[in-house]
Amino acid sequence: MILNTRILGALATVTLLAGCGGGGGRTVPNTPSVLSGPGFTTPQSFSYGQALLKTSSATGPAKLGTMKVDVMLRLPNVLGLQAYAKAVGDPTSGLYRHFLTPEQIGSQYGASDAAYKSVIAYFGSQGLTVTGWKTKLMLRITGPQANMEKAFGTTFVQYSGHGGTFYGPSSTPHFSRTLAVSSASHLIYGQMFAKRNSIIIPPHGTAPGFDGGYPPQMLAAAFDYNSAYLVGYSGVGINIGIIGTGPIDQADYNAYTSVFATGATNTITQVNVGTAAATQVGNLGGFGGSPTATPPPVTAPCGGPLPGCNPEDGEAQIDTQQTASLAPSASILFYLAYVPNETCNNTCGNNGALLGISEVNDEVQQALDDNNADIISISYGIAEEYSDYTEADGVTYNPNGIEAVQFAVAQAQGIAVFVSSGDAGAQGCSRPYFGVAPGVSGPDQPCVSAPAVDQNVTSVGGITTPIDPSGRQVGPYTTWGIQTYHGFGATGGGLSGTVPLPSWQHGPGVTGAFRNQPDIALEADPFTGVSVAQNISFSSQNGFFAYGGTSVAAPESAAMWALVLDACKKTAACVAKGSGPHPYRLGNAGPYFYTIYNSAALYPATFLDIVDGNNGVTPCAVNPAQVGPCPNPSPSPDPGFNAGVGYDLTTGIGVPFARHLIKSVVGV
Repeated sequence: MILNTRILGALATVTLLAGCGGGGGRTVPNTPSVLSGPGFTTPQSFSYGQALLKTSSATGPAKLGTMKVDVMLRLPNVLGLQAYAKAVGDPTSGLYRHFLTPEQIGSQYGASDAAYKSVIAYFGSQGLTVTGWKTKLMLRITGPQANMEKAFGTTFVQYSGHGGTFYGPSSTPHFSRTLAVSSASHLIYGQMFAKRNSIIIPPHGTAPGFDGGYPPQMLAAAFDYNSAYLVGYSGVGINIGIIGTGPIDQADYNAYTSVFATGATNTITQVNVGTAAATQVGNLGGFGGSPTATPPPVTAPCGGPLPGCNPEDGEAQIDTQQTASLAPSASILFYLAYVPNETCNNTCGNNGALLGISEVNDEVQQALDDNNADIISISYGIAEEYSDYTEADGVTYNPNGIEAVQFAVAQAQGIAVFVSSGDAGAQGCSRPYFGVAPGVSGPDQPCVSAPAVDQNVTSVGGITTPIDPSGRQVGPYTTWGIQTYHGFGATGGGLSGTVPLPSWQHGPGVTGAFRNQPDIALEADPFTGVSVAQNISFSSQNGFFAYGGTSVAAPESAAMWALVLDACKKTAACVAKGSGPHPYRLGNAGPYFYTIYNSAALYPATFLDIVDGNNGVTPCAVNPAQVGPCPNPSPSPDPGFNAGVGYDLTTGIGVPFARHLIKSVVGV
């Protein structure tokens, strides 16, 4: 799979304005907005999904069986939560590193008990099953289609248009009474929204080292993980959470460590989200339980429906293997949720049956609820204009969206989150492009990826890394983009159109009043790609493949931060600054990176400034399913941003080196 291993979220949202307030939804495309009180009212605003439905054709009733919908609760003090997240990352604040537990967040910032119980009771009275989390931000609602239709005051029908089929409401959803709900996702859903480009090619850089991609030892040497290992920092006692986009076979990591003789002592533990949620939350007002099914066993590569066909997800293998091998003593927690009718089956082509990508919100919620993961690595995204970071107009920031809220919660708990910046270069709107979103003129429009745009995560871009088998640099490190262009994408980067610039992101080159992407960069170019073991149990060949994309760089960064936390945990002065059950946590890595960047002494010792390259890309090469195949010869890439001295919109402040990063952050 790619090389461009970015995932397009398979979720859609309808905004319900219940009482007062409102909100956007989860990823593409947002859907109809209404409801200012009990019963049906005139729509107050329209969102992307409204236009999507209006420009598609209803082809008949949907036959969905059991449905699942996530509802975002209307929170009493979202701005207070965002302020707390800012304070815990600010060394000048009296709240610096005073991290909260999920229970404390639920008590201080979650929905009120009365509102929470009222929403639970409403859906329970409709014969639906309700599952929640300690933070009281979101509820998972499941049950028969007829019951879901009754609860949302509409029927669900099949639609055709925009390159696929999907289901959605036949009329504007509404409740029969006022509820403290700001949005609901999965009221529109289609497997078309989860399309991915799948291309596997061996790297052919100056010295690929291994014809199935770089082994971990080469990267460990190139980015100075090795020096951290030598002084005892390998991730001992640190948990890295992976938000699963599909299934993995744990036999692959065993083969990976054996073939490359990594000496890693860690394990990868799969956390099945549905069961865990039910166990931890218990009976919610008489309607507890978890309808999410246990993921079916992994099968050989195939293109049929679940559960019989369930091939591995290369994206998930990248994330788990890169983090586990580069932080060889850290524990890896792989969060995976599965809802049978919200998966991609034979419509996915070579990708086969994909599960997990539709359920990423549930997976993040579970990671926050468990509070075991010290770091979270995320390798999926969608153009900002299609995400829940914007209101229905596509240009106004929405701090109430589920992702903005849940990553503020992660920061309040001290959890560092690393997110891939995307593989569509500066043209993030090209994935996907339905031609109906407010604020989006076409696939050539520059835009950035969400949730990498969030104020409480670290956005990770990508570089081209020519190294020899010893990890020694044998050519210039450059931005992954035009200069190494072979039609397979470029590192995401650019300026947000909605999310305000976080206070910690400042220094030479940082520009404007909105979030700049990315923050840092690591290896991502497919042509200097990394080795990934996949389908070892079923492969008639060696089972190792070369992958690239910023989905490689994000887990590499998460692994490096695990070494930093290992050092903090072993340093009394560092631990003393923290509080709560995980005092060694540091929260979002971004503020630390920019503190280093603005230090004349620390920056050149810790980072390599990438000064060459451009992240332009040809949209037809990025998403041929949406904008057509590339002609021969391929057109010139659309303009991107140039790398340069200091911060730039291709590789951020540059490439960190592990041992020096530990010294700059922890002081040891």
